[in-house]
Amino acid sequence: DSVNKPTTLLDVGGGSAIYSIEAIQSNPKMNGVVFELPAIKPITEEYIEKAGLSDRVSVSPGDFFNDPLPAADYVLFSNIFHDWPDSINANLIQKAYDCLNPGGKIVISEILLADDVKSSTPAATSMNVIMLPYTKGRQYRPKELFRRLKKVGFTKPQVINLVDDYDLVVGTKA
Repeated sequence: DSVNKPTTLLDVGGGSAIYSIEAIQSNPKMNGVVFELPAIKPITEEYIEKAGLSDRVSVSPGDFFNDPLPAADYVLFSNIFHDWPDSINANLIQKAYDCLNPGGKIVISEILLADDVKSSTPAATSMNVIMLPYTKGRQYRPKELFRRLKKVGFTKPQVINLVDDYDLVVGTKA
């Protein structure tokens, strides 16, 4: 969606800031904040500077496991949830809800399994199998994320299909 009023995108664990950079370049009224570990902050700032967006994208140092998230209108978790167990992801969803302005949106970008699992794409099932021995996470089904979003108060959960097996799960803070 195009943004019609001044808004802030919070990119949690945003690393190179690629998603913030693209969103800010596409939305002149949007500013970005990348929430990243203090040791990664200078690297992230280099990417932002190379994109010529230092005036619109900043880096807030912090640890998303332990620190509160800065206030925002959109909170993006891209390829974060599949690395961590359910309890951590539930905490991240709560932190997103707590930092969002009323009407704000959580955006979760992941390769999703199908709700019935058996009709999942080969990429989703392969990624799920790969995650098991190497992380504490897994791939999610839309209905699982919808339940978690609703539990903390998000409304209107939806899936937006992207390319290459990626989807966005979006919920709105009431």
